[in-house]
Amino acid sequence: MKTNRKRVLPMAMVALGAAVLLLSGCGGKGEVVTVKWFASRPLGGEIDLTIREIAKKYSEEQKGTWVLEVETTADRPSYLQKLKTLIAGGNMPDIIDIDADPYCKELVDAGMLVNVKDFLRAEGRYDDFHPIALQYQEFVDGTMYTLPLEYHVEMIWYHKDIFAKYNLVPPKTMDEWLEVCRSLKANGITPISVDGIDRWPVQRYLAMIPFRLAGNDYIIDLRDGKRSMSDAIGMQAIRFMQNVGQYFNEGFGATDYATAQSMFLEGKSAMYYIGDWEQKAMLEDYNAGKIDYFYLPMINNAKTKNNEFCVNSGIGMAFNTKTFDSKTKDFIKYVIDNYGKIYAGRMQMSPIKIDLPKDVSFTDLYIRIQNDMNNVGTQFLKPWDTYLDSDSNRVMQDNLLLLASGEMSAERYAALVDEAIKANTAQ
Repeated sequence: MKTNRKRVLPMAMVALGAAVLLLSGCGGKGEVVTVKWFASRPLGGEIDLTIREIAKKYSEEQKGTWVLEVETTADRPSYLQKLKTLIAGGNMPDIIDIDADPYCKELVDAGMLVNVKDFLRAEGRYDDFHPIALQYQEFVDGTMYTLPLEYHVEMIWYHKDIFAKYNLVPPKTMDEWLEVCRSLKANGITPISVDGIDRWPVQRYLAMIPFRLAGNDYIIDLRDGKRSMSDAIGMQAIRFMQNVGQYFNEGFGATDYATAQSMFLEGKSAMYYIGDWEQKAMLEDYNAGKIDYFYLPMINNAKTKNNEFCVNSGIGMAFNTKTFDSKTKDFIKYVIDNYGKIYAGRMQMSPIKIDLPKDVSFTDLYIRIQNDMNNVGTQFLKPWDTYLDSDSNRVMQDNLLLLASGEMSAERYAALVDEAIKANTAQ
């Protein structure tokens, strides 16, 4: 063990903050090794519960000489602010949650994060994961410093009865989608409910056209200053945003996640863009034949295929190079070996390849989505906020609400984004 790892006597906890959870019991005599994880996951969510269960089993096998101590801050802006404060103060936890974004790259360049790809390959675990789940965690150069704990596809859910009433069918092209929206609005129906408060759901719409035309190359080049938001693809994205924005629910900029979803489930909107992580919320109406889903429509001259859309493995788990010793490595291998079936047993899509447990009755919806995921193409829309620095992303997202609501011109929006990215690439 490394000497800088915190050791405590049984049942004596060293708290990172008020929301610390003891995930495993302390048994036996002597000292207990405590591993600290600063997490950005919903408390009591499926990942939290799965890791809690695995940590408990691992601690029992270690005779109570090892525990995992977690501080959870689910609100991402608050989490990132506190994480940066901890690291700046020389108090980096053993395990953190982080996207493969510019801040993560700063930590990598400072030698603070473990090369997860090298670790997985050295331990023979790399091929245990679905390829896209790992590719999502990679930087553009192919290096990877975060471990995926989830795996998702994103789709557009719709009310079948509303579509049928107005003789509408799931659109296959973006133009058809806009026409569906136009028809719904003309008949007094709110076409799409959107969570504007969290910003990222609106940003997904901006990324749709560029992904169809150039995959992720456009946002990478935009971030690196090689392309402009005011160029041909950027302006197509902006014009689409203006077009589709008029079909969002009234006051979408002040609509939160729960409200946008409840609007859809209550039939107050015809469509709702969200990922498979909400399949439990959709299940009752899906089983009743009331709702269904379709994936990102196509566009002329597309460079991506109709089985290529937003697939992600979420925020990853990263490890402090100074405390990544044999005990932590052994635990992570234990997680990889046990996580998939337990997580899938909670009706979640596992980033780790598994045979579904026989003692769980999986829903038809789960099986359908899993089949979809097993047949995705090689390209996937990676959320733009994982590519951009925080300042540029804030400018893009905040002003996107004004653009989509018709309160900002296309030219002004493009100029603001270009200026922000130029200022940050110059640093």
